[in-house]
Amino acid sequence: MTAMFYRFIRRNAMGLFIGSLLLVQGAAAQSYDTTWESLDKRPVPSWFRDAKFGIFIHWGVYSVPGYCPKGGYAEWYQHGLMNGDSAQVRYQRAKFGDRSYYDLARDFKAELFNPDEWARLFEQSGAKYIVLTSKHHDGYCLWPSREADRSWGFPWNATEVGPGRDLLGDLFRAVRKTSVHAGMYYSLYEWYNPLWKKDPARFAREHTWPQMMDLINTYQPDVFWTDGDWDASPETWRSRQFLAWLYNESPVRDRIVVNDRWGAGVRFRHGGIFTPEYQPDLDFEDHYWEESRGMGFSYGYNREEDAWDYNSAQSLILQLIDKVSRGGNFLLDIGPDEHGKIPPIMQERLLQIGDWMKRNGEAIYQTVRWKRASQWSAGRRDYKPRNGSGDLLLKLTIDPDPGYAVKELFFTYNPGTNTLYAIFPKYPAGGQLILKDIQLPAGTRVSLLSPSQDLAWQQDGDQVRVQLPAYDPNHFQAPYAYVVKIASFGRYAPRPRIQVSYQPDPTHPRVSLSAEPGLTLHYTLDGSLPGPGSPVYTQPVPVQTSGLFRAIALADGLLPSEVASQQVDKPAWQPAVKAGPVRPGIAYRYFEPDGKPDLSVLDSGTPAGQGVAATISLAPKKRADRFAFRFDGFLQIARSGVYVLATESDDGSRLDIDGNNVVDNDGDHGSQEKTGLVALKKGLHRISVKYYDAGGGNDLKVSIAPYGSTLKPIPSDWLFHE
Repeated sequence: MTAMFYRFIRRNAMGLFIGSLLLVQGAAAQSYDTTWESLDKRPVPSWFRDAKFGIFIHWGVYSVPGYCPKGGYAEWYQHGLMNGDSAQVRYQRAKFGDRSYYDLARDFKAELFNPDEWARLFEQSGAKYIVLTSKHHDGYCLWPSREADRSWGFPWNATEVGPGRDLLGDLFRAVRKTSVHAGMYYSLYEWYNPLWKKDPARFAREHTWPQMMDLINTYQPDVFWTDGDWDASPETWRSRQFLAWLYNESPVRDRIVVNDRWGAGVRFRHGGIFTPEYQPDLDFEDHYWEESRGMGFSYGYNREEDAWDYNSAQSLILQLIDKVSRGGNFLLDIGPDEHGKIPPIMQERLLQIGDWMKRNGEAIYQTVRWKRASQWSAGRRDYKPRNGSGDLLLKLTIDPDPGYAVKELFFTYNPGTNTLYAIFPKYPAGGQLILKDIQLPAGTRVSLLSPSQDLAWQQDGDQVRVQLPAYDPNHFQAPYAYVVKIASFGRYAPRPRIQVSYQPDPTHPRVSLSAEPGLTLHYTLDGSLPGPGSPVYTQPVPVQTSGLFRAIALADGLLPSEVASQQVDKPAWQPAVKAGPVRPGIAYRYFEPDGKPDLSVLDSGTPAGQGVAATISLAPKKRADRFAFRFDGFLQIARSGVYVLATESDDGSRLDIDGNNVVDNDGDHGSQEKTGLVALKKGLHRISVKYYDAGGGNDLKVSIAPYGSTLKPIPSDWLFHE
């Protein structure tokens, strides 16, 4: 298709409709059709899998106030103003008087923005790609967008109000002079756009689609990172049709990387890379992923954050290493100010990361997850450090209490060179590094990566003792983490895949294993580690009791595979409960605790409100964030059977049936769904749902389905209370 045709589509609503149909018809004849089954087969481009480290850039009108209370997102400033958040309202009145958020665009001047300096900094940091916010949820565009001006009814892009220049284009041109890939973030929806509020489908058709087409065809990004997906379905956005065009016909079809935020219910299921956000414990062993976070907490520039709210260089480097060791990428955010300057503390952190990467990047770039990602010390429980804002970093520490279990080193592996790397954050006392559960062939070369030096080692049973040189601060540059390189070692059998079937009888599950040809599979049913003496898999295994199913693959000439594990539930029938007279709806209690809430406030706190709701939702909330709900009542089951229950929440939630926990979705995290299985007899069953929001957006959906059917929100006529 010609560029003229794309311009026609952008400028004409009817042309957009006709053009999109032609695009879909063309895509259907190409490699990928418009089904998730087809689209999900598209591989993540190799450049991205090798890159490992990227820089997120949140920059826009919200950089002018550059404010939110600690622990929140400054880029959500407009949302806070419109929802009456007292801190933002007070700040706005004190600094800007009676000016509106839209008036602040005139102060977003970016007069000190030097894209070549930014690009040079990014390259020096060791990052291989950047993702700039072309448009956030406020709708303000960093490029000349006709759709923005038309739908808002006034100039709402950087070329016409504020900087008077194409910020997106300027940065892309500068970045493309370096080795860094240029990518962009794009919000599908806009909080207060009049067209969005009036007609979401028309907004998607006449605003979102033309903008996305314009961005792809004009700027040809290597990353297209969508967001704002939770308020409409992928059918509203026509996401599958857009992805089919992107993969088949767009000018970036061979190199474009996309994420998983393409409509409600898509995240962590479909699309491209999975995108956890401040979720350091999430792991996606069978799907490529990338975790994002800010240097402090906020993504956008936040003047309220102090030096101690920022992660140290070592903390950020260890988080990068942790993601890479588990097979993912790390997208670290910076928030420039309204003048176009990157705060010095952020520049310093990027340069410190770059210093380490110059010396140790061999252990990061082009590596994959090894058979095990890390080595843990012995201890009683996990240590989970948090930064000054209270957000979880990851399960590691550089100076742990001996009684705690911590990651003491990480493994990465380069399959092209058959090289294993052991990365450790604390130089061991006595200069001896112990690698557990490793058998090295005689003559294996072991060396320190920086400074480069061969090391003596000896096998001691099932562990290797590596002798390190005495620590000399004059020789160890960027001493945030240290790398031992083990050459010509590490090839391992691929991990087997576990599949659980609840057909034909859901109360009698069976487990199947699959793996590459030539491997022997061994398994256990009791959670113990499988080995050569464990049963050999030959056919699906019936499960008699709930438990942890584990499997391992073995082959001559290869190290044993990573152990595959999956909890297999054998649901027991739960009889209906007896209750007095019940009425429609579910009772709720609403809480507005001081500080950052968690589920414990629902057991001991004093409600700020209570009532009866038709459905389980956040509709009765009285403030924008930092609140909690508890819903209690009965679930009416019309037919005995095995049911899947789910909570999708941002942040933590928990669902109990008849006093038994079915779904545990607790934790400070972005929108995340978890499911549970339960066998329910016909009649009433007690249901309890707990939820809290810790800030930065909130969402709760509670769904149910007979096993094997599609999850749907619990219908109102299934809910009752006494």
